[in-house]
Amino acid sequence: MRGGQRQVFYLARALARTPGFEPLVAIPERSPLVPLLDAEGIPYETLPSHSDLNPLNIFRLFRIISAHKPQIVHTNDAKGASLAALTRLTKGGFKLVHSRRVSYRLRHGWSKRKYEAGDALVAVSHEIQDVLIQCGIPAEKTSTIHSGIDADMYSTVKNDHAVLTIGAVGALSTQKGFEVLIEALGELRKNESMPDWQCLIAGDGPLFQELKVKADEQGLAESILFLGYRDSREVLPEIDILTVPSVDGEGSNAVIKEGWASATPVITSDLPSNLELVVHEQNGLVFRNRDARELADAIARIVNDNELAKRLVHNGSISVGQFTDKTMAEKYMHIYSELAAR
Repeated sequence: MRGGQRQVFYLARALARTPGFEPLVAIPERSPLVPLLDAEGIPYETLPSHSDLNPLNIFRLFRIISAHKPQIVHTNDAKGASLAALTRLTKGGFKLVHSRRVSYRLRHGWSKRKYEAGDALVAVSHEIQDVLIQCGIPAEKTSTIHSGIDADMYSTVKNDHAVLTIGAVGALSTQKGFEVLIEALGELRKNESMPDWQCLIAGDGPLFQELKVKADEQGLAESILFLGYRDSREVLPEIDILTVPSVDGEGSNAVIKEGWASATPVITSDLPSNLELVVHEQNGLVFRNRDARELADAIARIVNDNELAKRLVHNGSISVGQFTDKTMAEKYMHIYSELAAR
């Protein structure tokens, strides 16, 4: 259950609660979205695999679209974009919306053509919208809608614990930059002004073992707890300082907004999409991408400057109001209505 999947749920829930819209979600079998959709009574259809080019998936989506005849098909990841574009180019009969959640450039060939098949391309940050235009997507087809969160789902109450707790939440993949965090914690060990601390890393992914080895090499095995996958709502009450050390590809980072919603001071790398959210020294601290020492210094600043920490939390609680799931859904509904009226 990652950020993009949660965005699909938020959007489907808002559509289901709005007169004039009838959402149907198409997801792979055993998707973590199933219990959430069941709980809300949102209808869904399942696809037999996670592969976009599996013939069974293509055939199944053809049947779903033939049976339900949707006015709008909205994809939310690259594999979904492939499936829907194949259907659009083969069958037609609906307007196609793609959401793009990463800032990587479109590759030549099918990677680009499937997005060109869309009637509207929605980037989750202005940086991503600019990248789409640079890759040849007509500017008039593009727009930006930042991802939203349901801030009411997050508690601002912190659990008592004996030592300062630094934290990070996200998939253990290259783009999330957890190796930079581990290097920063090694630097932090040299800072004599720091109280006793620990670090919680919540997430799973291909770098799990590699990051544990790196922590061992830095002499941090007893200071860093790798929790595996945990819902951020379980972890954030335990965290005093939230780090977001992403190194590339970032979209509209949900973890930043979750930090704001949970009254946690946020430190993030200076990727362009992160800077669309965080204003340095106002609602978070910003460090230069991949600069572990600067990240360590930012952590120490928050620990040693209580007024700064309070300001970041206060302004973060205001900032999160600009990025709600309701605001996001209303903007998508406006696009749907415009396309359906053409």
